[in-house]
Amino acid sequence: MVNTLVVGAHPDDVEIGCGGSIARHLESGDKVYVLVLTNGEKGGHSTTMQECLDSLNKLGIERSNILFGNFADGYVPDNHNIVDFIERHIRNLNIQRVYTNDPNDNHQDHRNCSKAVSSAARRVKTILLYQEPSTNALFQPHYFIELEGEHLNKKIDALSSYKSQLKKGGFDLEWIKSLARVNGMKCSARYAEAFAINHIFEGSEK
Repeated sequence: MVNTLVVGAHPDDVEIGCGGSIARHLESGDKVYVLVLTNGEKGGHSTTMQECLDSLNKLGIERSNILFGNFADGYVPDNHNIVDFIERHIRNLNIQRVYTNDPNDNHQDHRNCSKAVSSAARRVKTILLYQEPSTNALFQPHYFIELEGEHLNKKIDALSSYKSQLKKGGFDLEWIKSLARVNGMKCSARYAEAFAINHIFEGSEK
């Protein structure tokens, strides 16, 4: 069992970036925790966070494993306070693998989230960086996770919970499906999610 932490700057980041991989982790018996740093208030997210909770529930995340940072949307910092906050969760939950935003992104919250996680998880064996619509052309994936159709369907079903974002055009479900197909073609699979690598440490399992 791998204790996995998925960090996103906003509600919906983690589902867009690696919702299918989350489904795979849970299917394999891994423990998955999700940390959402802001409530997405500037982006028009539901103030009750119910869309986020419904979405993650559809993926199979237990409510007790969903964590919120309550940092100000649009102002996610890269400083000691947020690094210490994330690092405490990593230490308390005995995290062995982390997923988060890629730093090559047009949104400042995504960039700072990635940098803060990189510092906080510097001793974790694996940090993988996911892509979103705002990820720019400097994103270079070298790690792919194959998805079965059921994993992609769970991801799409989860994202359909974000009625507020679908209405405003925050993301497009057809784009999500197409991206999974394109990434799959890069690794001889039908569907896949792609990740840049922050680091992967190989060593003794003792």
